[in-house]
Amino acid sequence: MRERFAKGFNLYKVFWIFMVGGVLGCIVETIWCYFAFGELSSRTSNVFLPFSTVWGLGCALFSIFLHNSKDSRTWVVFIKGYLLGGVFEFLCGWVCQIALGVTFWDYTGLPLSIGNYVNLIFCAFWGLVAIAWVKWVYPFFTRMIEKIPKKTGVILTWIMVCFMIVTASISGTALLRMSARSANKPPRNVVERSLDKYYPDTVLMKYFPKMKPV
Repeated sequence: MRERFAKGFNLYKVFWIFMVGGVLGCIVETIWCYFAFGELSSRTSNVFLPFSTVWGLGCALFSIFLHNSKDSRTWVVFIKGYLLGGVFEFLCGWVCQIALGVTFWDYTGLPLSIGNYVNLIFCAFWGLVAIAWVKWVYPFFTRMIEKIPKKTGVILTWIMVCFMIVTASISGTALLRMSARSANKPPRNVVERSLDKYYPDTVLMKYFPKMKPV
């Protein structure tokens, strides 16, 4: 009998859920923004592929904290998702503010908002997502991932890990350099000069149109 890849709960499975969740989340958010605001705009976090880091990390965290909650009461799962999603969204917004000096969303002015990055209404959305995740989405992802041949799955995982490290590093340093340019800091080395050449503000704003300086 062929040994299954990522059998049970392990880091291989969490990584692929992170990847699939990031891509699907980016697509879903793009479609939602089109119907909500009447325009198509990039919702990616990566300059090399349509990938939302927030959605990917959110799916990974839901997998880590809720993978054994299938038999829990629905309202318990909702509360867990509500709190986990709210804390996670706040931390993501805060890290972007501190590390990059930018914000990708801001709930200021909306009813039931706590600070810039948490809205109690949107936290309810996280709670509903948690219910769907526990009952349908996570079991489906588990079945699909475990169908991959073990050797192929291991090789593909490490290829994608390296790819994501490289592309996320370039995307992050490009944003850091953008922040430095806004402070009128000249490039100090060949890397920063390359970032100025290939990822000027006009290019980055196409990838991150909702990004604003703090």
